[in-house]
Amino acid sequence: MKDCTAVSSNGRSNLQAFLLIGCGVVAAAQIGKAIISIPLIRSEMALSLGVAGLIVATFATLGAALGIGAGAAVRRLGVRQSLVGGMGVIAAGNLIGAAAPNELFLLAARVVEGFGFLGTVLAIPSMLAQVVAREQRDFVMAVWSAYMPAGIMLMLFLGPLVPIIGWRVLWLGCAVGAAGSSVLLGLYAPALANPAPEHGFFTEVSRVIRRPVCLIVAFVFFAYTCQIFSLAFALPLLLTSTSGLSLGNAGLFSAAVLAVSTVGHLSSGYLLRLGLPIWAVVVLAMTFFALSAFGVYGNGLPLYTVCAMAALALGIGGLAPGAIYAAAPYAAPTPEAVPATIGLVQQASSLGQFTGPVILGFWVEHYSWTAAPIIVAPAALLGVAAAFVLRSVLIQPKAGVPTPLAPRQTRTPLYGIAGLSERFFSTRQLDRRSVG
Repeated sequence: MKDCTAVSSNGRSNLQAFLLIGCGVVAAAQIGKAIISIPLIRSEMALSLGVAGLIVATFATLGAALGIGAGAAVRRLGVRQSLVGGMGVIAAGNLIGAAAPNELFLLAARVVEGFGFLGTVLAIPSMLAQVVAREQRDFVMAVWSAYMPAGIMLMLFLGPLVPIIGWRVLWLGCAVGAAGSSVLLGLYAPALANPAPEHGFFTEVSRVIRRPVCLIVAFVFFAYTCQIFSLAFALPLLLTSTSGLSLGNAGLFSAAVLAVSTVGHLSSGYLLRLGLPIWAVVVLAMTFFALSAFGVYGNGLPLYTVCAMAALALGIGGLAPGAIYAAAPYAAPTPEAVPATIGLVQQASSLGQFTGPVILGFWVEHYSWTAAPIIVAPAALLGVAAAFVLRSVLIQPKAGVPTPLAPRQTRTPLYGIAGLSERFFSTRQLDRRSVG
């Protein structure tokens, strides 16, 4: 009877994890939706490139400005409430956008969507860590780290349909998807304990910002997103300008290449479980970004060689997010500060989404594609350097909290996503008894 109950419980938690990750993909699809729709929107509304860029970059701008504060707000609102409400807000933003008569209404709609996006993606990791069985958490968290490329890729594959159905219909479809996700979450997302915060809002934010290891983890994610979004931005332009592909074919090639990054996201969980240190996974990812720049942007290389190098860069580089999500809970000053810490990481990620493509675009405009490795490779090596700094911080023992190389000093229980990181950080030196 107990075995049947355990099987039933595991099956329910697996379905809940599937629902949560699927909702993350739906949220990330709102970024890809804007990317594939912007040519039609520009044509209909006579938008300048600057306004078009704002429409695409709204989520990144909000994340860069509000990430850590939004994480602390999620903690106070409640993870479940933030998640269900966030998907509902995304649906409302899509409805406003679908009816937008001009660019101002459309920008306002994107801001509404952006708030819903932050509420959703900052809540899901904490909920996943509490609903998934301990032995499955490492794999599930690695799958979660793939939500962003999966959502964008989904929309890129729909690109050929957009001129046929129109961008407003696509917006309405996204509204239906987000609203349906909100209803499913309301019905099936577990009700989790939401204890009162021990510290005030600004105190919690300040503690995270003043903690050096939090800043290092955030910088590593900044370096990663600079690389991946620069490459995602550059590849369609590179393929159309140097290889002579049509825009539609370049988009399909780019979507296929981006899909390879999900392999890296999933593989990071296995590497960490095998005992490869977090810092080493990040070093591997960022080193290959640096090396691949010379192949991707090299002059005169065949189309398939460029695509293969880009796919390898995104695949191996995709190892980094899973490792960073594993490091974030240990970087947090307390388990209760994990959402704010993840908010800081999201903030750094948003800055990278904005900074990387902008700098690369200005550089290429003045010096050509073949000069891109001059800035891309050193930027990746900064991520390598940050990973080595992260290593030196993570191996320092902390009283009462396990570290990658130091055993526990006390039996202080760790809950939620902080408990999950025990398995990610475990090495042969750690006492592997269950925690929490």
